[in-house]
Amino acid sequence: MIEHLSIQEWRAFDAAHPAPTFFARPAWAISLAQTYGNAEPAPLRIRVPGEPALIVSTMRMHGGVLPWREYRAFPLGGYTCFLTENGTPASQAHCNRAVAELRRFADCTTIIPWPLAARPSAAGAKVHETSVVDLSNGIDAALAGVAGIFRRMAGQAERRGVVCAPSDDPGAVNLYYELLEASAKRWGLDRPAIPKELIASLVRNGGKDVEIWFAHAEGRAIGGGVVFYGKSEFFFWSAAMLAEYGRLRPSNALNFALMRAAADRGMSWYNLGSSEGLPGVAKFKDNLGALEIPYEEIRLERPPFKLFLNVRRALSRRAQAAEGTAI
Repeated sequence: MIEHLSIQEWRAFDAAHPAPTFFARPAWAISLAQTYGNAEPAPLRIRVPGEPALIVSTMRMHGGVLPWREYRAFPLGGYTCFLTENGTPASQAHCNRAVAELRRFADCTTIIPWPLAARPSAAGAKVHETSVVDLSNGIDAALAGVAGIFRRMAGQAERRGVVCAPSDDPGAVNLYYELLEASAKRWGLDRPAIPKELIASLVRNGGKDVEIWFAHAEGRAIGGGVVFYGKSEFFFWSAAMLAEYGRLRPSNALNFALMRAAADRGMSWYNLGSSEGLPGVAKFKDNLGALEIPYEEIRLERPPFKLFLNVRRALSRRAQAAEGTAI
């Protein structure tokens, strides 16, 4: 009922029927595999009786002593999609039947379905949220939903000489990573959470569907971001800004420029990602006219794998208790 596709087959399918979100396309999985050694792309064809086969993007995880069959879709907060072999999104009922097959197929599967299509449901799933601007009615309608204060700040940025554009310069990855490092230091971190190797791999594998944008002013890059294109979703994946130039409002100018770029590419959605636990970021997105969309993280575990995890946790607690007694 479930079989693996080769990377060549997946690329051919994606060329004919690109997934609506970049995260469910080959470039994302390949870049993760090239950066981290514990996972490999594992696109699946799932057949359920009476329905067209589904293509589902996943990664198979490696590591550990026991050879468990563990899949994630997708690591690092990415999404997967349930697409029929003719490229159309599956219905919720079709997704649910595919999930039932996955439950039998693997020892453990973690699924984060794209929030903007029909999605499978599962009891006990962890709920997340993302912020999305609807571009389906055109850029003018989207900009009409932007709060007045956000508009004024974007106008200030333009008057103060902030210019935003994507870069195809070979040094763009290094320049953007310098901005990320400055932002990490501002937050008290030793290094950015995103490795430079991953950004470089995404640029290399993503082609025209991965862009590095910069906000320039006073002769230098003062902010920027990495963005992805799916078939219908534009995703603002990573952002950085030099705090000393915050007075120039580069983030406001950059988001206006990105919304227009997404509309020019025919995107229906501008996805700003999650702001869980970051009320200031959530307010910024609200002023941009973004709506909060809930979605679920579904985890499927077969009984032997669940027993293994319970035993491992119990042994870990016992070891910690023994250490405490010894001290």
